[in-house]
Amino acid sequence: MKSGLRFALLLPVAALLACGVTPTTSTTAAVGNWQNWQIQAGTAIASPPNTYPSFVGAIQIQGTQASGIFTTVYSPGTPTPSSTVEDFAGTFNPSNQALSLITNGYSFAFTEPSTPYTPVPFGVIGGCVGNPPPACLAISLTPSVAVQIAPLNGTYAGTLTASNDPSLSGTATLTLTQSSTPNASGAFPLTGTMTLPASGFPSAYPIAGTVSGEGIVLSPVTAPGFYIGASTNPAGTQITVSSLVYGGGGVDPLASFTGTLTLQ
Repeated sequence: MKSGLRFALLLPVAALLACGVTPTTSTTAAVGNWQNWQIQAGTAIASPPNTYPSFVGAIQIQGTQASGIFTTVYSPGTPTPSSTVEDFAGTFNPSNQALSLITNGYSFAFTEPSTPYTPVPFGVIGGCVGNPPPACLAISLTPSVAVQIAPLNGTYAGTLTASNDPSLSGTATLTLTQSSTPNASGAFPLTGTMTLPASGFPSAYPIAGTVSGEGIVLSPVTAPGFYIGASTNPAGTQITVSSLVYGGGGVDPLASFTGTLTLQ
């Protein structure tokens, strides 16, 4: 796959930068669950996210082997990650929960938290450019933090406020089911329905999209419809709608909503 600047994401005492190392995978280990992860500079994970760039993607543990798929989000307003996808492979130590992953030229490692969805500290200490990497570059982006994001399954409800027409504001509901496996970019497919506030909107729109790290992108399965840019907190109990633009159904053109939906 195409490769841009790569960072090594390492616990300060847990791992070494691996340039040009060929990862190996197991064909016999039992398949575990894929997990949605977000990795970024800083000491805390904000919801909505406010630190960029961030690495978003999926990690899977298979016995003592591990694999991952990650892309990069470079700025706010771009919940869809870049088109550059990096595949990782590495190892998992069940005795101390230590996990390390490498790809062509860089690696990261951490200890799985005992409590899911708790941020884990990282130290970003280096990286490589090119595929295969011709050279390694010294990069200092510490401290850094990572967190596993809970699956989005269930019904979320709350008030959405229409910025251009307050009469359209009201209660909205969003019911989601998240796939247990990611797509080729490391994002997890979402399906479900959404009911918008105000009587002028049709009820229970079928929707589909993805979640990658905290970032959520949703759109209607059939027209007329809308686009939703949103984010979740690591525990998956809250969805912040940063941009819901509606443009159909005989209601005000381009009705624009923001608000917070909470898991019921």
